[in-house]
Amino acid sequence: GQHYYVGVENYESMKMIVNHFIEHHGFNKIDYISGQSFNMDSQLRLQAYCDALEEHGIPVEEERIFPGTFTSEHGRQVALQLLNSGEELPQAIVCGNDAIAIGLCNVLREHGIKVPEQVAVSGFDNMFEARNYVPRLTTVDRSLFNVGRAALLKIAGCLNAEPVEESELFPAKPIFAGSCGCCYDDEDEILDIRRKYLNLVDHYESHLMENNAMIEDLNESVSFPDYIKRLKTYVKYLECDRFYLCLDKDLVEKLLKTSVIDSDVYFEDSPRIKGYSATMDVVVAYEYGEFLSSYGDFPTKQLVPWTGNKHGSHTLIFFPVHFQNLCFGYIIVENGKYMLSSALYRMWLINLSNSLENLRKQTNLQTMLNRLDRLYVLDSLTRIYNRFGFARYSGESFQECIDEKNGVMILFADLDGLKKINDRYGHDKGDLAIKTVAFALRRCCQDGEVCARFGGDEFVVYAPNYDEEKAHDFCENFERELLHYNEVLAQPFIAQASYGYAFFVPEQGDTIEQYIVEADKKMYRVKKKRHAKQERT
Repeated sequence: GQHYYVGVENYESMKMIVNHFIEHHGFNKIDYISGQSFNMDSQLRLQAYCDALEEHGIPVEEERIFPGTFTSEHGRQVALQLLNSGEELPQAIVCGNDAIAIGLCNVLREHGIKVPEQVAVSGFDNMFEARNYVPRLTTVDRSLFNVGRAALLKIAGCLNAEPVEESELFPAKPIFAGSCGCCYDDEDEILDIRRKYLNLVDHYESHLMENNAMIEDLNESVSFPDYIKRLKTYVKYLECDRFYLCLDKDLVEKLLKTSVIDSDVYFEDSPRIKGYSATMDVVVAYEYGEFLSSYGDFPTKQLVPWTGNKHGSHTLIFFPVHFQNLCFGYIIVENGKYMLSSALYRMWLINLSNSLENLRKQTNLQTMLNRLDRLYVLDSLTRIYNRFGFARYSGESFQECIDEKNGVMILFADLDGLKKINDRYGHDKGDLAIKTVAFALRRCCQDGEVCARFGGDEFVVYAPNYDEEKAHDFCENFERELLHYNEVLAQPFIAQASYGYAFFVPEQGDTIEQYIVEADKKMYRVKKKRHAKQERT
């Protein structure tokens, strides 16, 4: 596709700065602190420095050039390097941008070096900090407003199929101020500068506090709905007309799952690392001071959650929501004052992404813990509780029955003839017989009972708040359910179970185990009678 470029002229304006040092101030020992070597702006500014020296017959010395990054820290490090070298300081230091120049000047001041009396310094960009630095920095003013406006006009021209220039450069203007020794007639009054500075400080402090509160608050979320509820508080801080948080639908479904998944289902954590899902889900929709219930989901290729020109003419800005290389979705914002006026919006966006990733990890961890817990308390064959599960879920209820003097039934059941089924039909059929008894018992447990497989063919049911009649009804239901499952399965064997139960009102000092033993003895007597009857027939 066609590519277009809008930028600021770097070369001529930087060359004018260097020429100014040479021609106006008479300097011939000028160092240069550069930004990243791969950056095109950095390359052009460095080339301008070199060309200006050569055109004035001043040799370009490699030891006077300090490549690095466009940061104040780079300026600080170069300043320390110059001070510790033992060599005479240069007459002037040209910096690739204002941040480098400010870092440099701060270290020089800390070591008693005066700017510009002992070393002249210049920057590039005309940042707010450069305009209000003491002394004010000699720098280059870039027409960023004009650049942004031209970029939007090119986009609009392309959309309207109008002819558009492929490339457009805006001139930059050198500003010669106090850091190079030149007088500067400041158009702003001192009070106005102070007022702007105090407003900026107040803006940063208030929004910084809000951002800190935001990350703490969101990281305390206990669920995805709770997370969204908390997030809405901080959407209002953006001072925007409309805001939409659109997330990968698969991610939303995973975060919304609250039911415990069977432990034998393979756990999968494969967040998207490339592109977007086919469907996005609008989890937060904010329009003109009100939160909407939701737009639901929409095809990602549609880009926005509505169809047609629903809202008339508008300008929307899209921001990706991601954590490192994990892609979660994107944000749509219209007329966001905070977003356009504060560098802290980036922190707001990072807070959102980091807290979302934290919630995703917590959800995954809880899912794994739930599955591990189910592996611990569930019998893998029958999906009813094992001994550990029985002990966990019957203990607390048993103590309540003691305190409230409620009746308890303990039923002990044993599958008849498991060895014969295994020998004649195979262990798969034996497992089916075990599951048949388990299913029948579980079907009968509808009122707080705890059903467990205690051994290979042994089962125990704990039934709180029972009386003798209810215990008798449970046994009849069990026999009916077992008969029903045998009829439905239509196997060459009949799954039968001998059982016995103990009914009692527990007292302090009683244990479930002592009544399990009693129910087991009753079951054994039933099994012995059944076995004797089968031998006679």
